[in-house]
Amino acid sequence: MTIWLISAVLLLLALSPGSEAQDTISAMCRTDELCTTVKRCEDSDDSGRMGIGPRSSRYCGTQRVCCEKAQLESWDRSQSSKSRAVSSSIRDKASHILEPPPNESCGLNMECVPRRLCRDNVINDSGVSLINPRISTIQCSKSLYRCCAVDQQVDESNSPYVEKQANFKYKNCGYSNPQGLIPDNDKFNYTEDVSIFGEFPWMVGIFTGRQSFLCGGTLIHPRLVVTSSHNLVNDTVDTLVARAGDWDLNSLNEPYPHQGSRIKEIIMHSEFHPQSLYNDIALLLLDEPIKLAPHIQPLCLPPPESPEVINQMLSSNCFSTGWGAKEAGSDKLENVLKRLNLPLVEHEECQARLRNTRLEARFRLRPSFICAGGDGKDTCKGDGGSPLFCTMPGERDRYQLVGIVSWGVECGVEDVPAVYANVPHLRHWLDEKIRGLGITMQAQ
Repeated sequence: MTIWLISAVLLLLALSPGSEAQDTISAMCRTDELCTTVKRCEDSDDSGRMGIGPRSSRYCGTQRVCCEKAQLESWDRSQSSKSRAVSSSIRDKASHILEPPPNESCGLNMECVPRRLCRDNVINDSGVSLINPRISTIQCSKSLYRCCAVDQQVDESNSPYVEKQANFKYKNCGYSNPQGLIPDNDKFNYTEDVSIFGEFPWMVGIFTGRQSFLCGGTLIHPRLVVTSSHNLVNDTVDTLVARAGDWDLNSLNEPYPHQGSRIKEIIMHSEFHPQSLYNDIALLLLDEPIKLAPHIQPLCLPPPESPEVINQMLSSNCFSTGWGAKEAGSDKLENVLKRLNLPLVEHEECQARLRNTRLEARFRLRPSFICAGGDGKDTCKGDGGSPLFCTMPGERDRYQLVGIVSWGVECGVEDVPAVYANVPHLRHWLDEKIRGLGITMQAQ
């Protein structure tokens, strides 16, 4: 155990910020780049700030990004005389990894366990008019856990959720699960900007082959995911995996398991512009179809753009979801899926607001963009490719894909909306590419 701890500490020291040993070659990076920590790449930045900040982080590992070799070498030369200290918290972290904590106790012979591993609402009738609940009302400290009698815990194959998933009947695209998919009253104290498990079943995470999160996406068909082109410019079908039905990226304790598929084909818009991000849309053909389930269902596509469609969307209720950073300047991804209630912003108004930023007075918002937010809530770095979706006309809990997280000047600045790929404007391109794949979309 002691030898393992020493090895873990040495490994963490080698990867700690401020050490040149943290720069590694990665298949995720270009030949003129190295994989390094987010902080090291930002500290060494010598390029100035672009007017447009894509809602992406091209990660090559956990909290690691691709960074120019020349930039890192220049920084190291300028910092060669500066000593770097190692925090004792590294040792604390290494020792924490050694042994996971036991299940949390919540009463006599009661433990907090993942909800799927506890029989739902089972009671024990003693025969003398005593009915003893076997599931406590005591709240557990972690979401998706419940206080369960030890003798009511089950293994995966006997989970009460298995039968519920087998009996699932799909009705059509775009239906949310407004209360999530926890059958009993989930009393966990979720913050307003956190989704409930299964609430928005079309959310997809795009990961590199090494299971490092890259960007978000939207399931629109069992074999099709829509995302942003700017996140994929340095990747191929050999490096990507799409994961549907995920909620907490750091946990496997969701009631229903996520599903993953390799990518068979990446179709980027032929007129995507990597600097200005015009036409920032891509279609992913999955190698294997995703099996639809209570927590995995496609989102509807909107009608092609028209004045009537735009007016309907401006009066609808819209959300964006993703695992990106919550705060401007942060590179820390969220492990639990965020949800942000964002108002759409009319095109001319958005252009006027953006002209009051560093984009300046001559900036012209192209028709392939649509805007949302500006009220302090915002998508941010790491949310690239994730959906912006709005209620369909006459519907309350049924949604259609309106935008794809693309870029912003900053994150969360009052009166400065974020900019999304305009899906109604790009609908004809989507239809053409889907037909070319020989796929028929279900009528809405």
